[in-house]
Amino acid sequence: MIDPVIPPQTSLEERLHGPLPTSVIPRTADPNIVYGIALITHAGRVTDHAVFSGLSWRPGTRLTLSCQDERLILVCAAPDGSVRMNNGGFFQIPYRQRRSVGLLEGDRALVVAHREQKRLLIHPPAVLDGLMSQSRRILEGQL
Repeated sequence: MIDPVIPPQTSLEERLHGPLPTSVIPRTADPNIVYGIALITHAGRVTDHAVFSGLSWRPGTRLTLSCQDERLILVCAAPDGSVRMNNGGFFQIPYRQRRSVGLLEGDRALVVAHREQKRLLIHPPAVLDGLMSQSRRILEGQL
């Protein structure tokens, strides 16, 4: 009897190059700090599943949002928070807060989280310009 021929259950790319990497949270000097880059989508949606899971924020988690120095948005888990994590794994930044820090639809923002404190800081692109000034000078050939 001839054994049946069963096609492989993995994609050709995976068979040639090995399994695809899973989403890994980058390591930092402080294991409580988690970094990510979040896309701000329509209606102020913010999503970064790796960072949110590092904070143990699940659908239904209530959050408070506040503007820090009119440049950053601080997000904290709070039982009486006015914003909550959605079933899709995101939360929404209200329009006035987005506008006050210059965060626009389509922007990518640096998100920095502290696992123990359950706090997240959102850095809009304008803030990143200031933080990355030396890197920009290197890229422009000025250093």
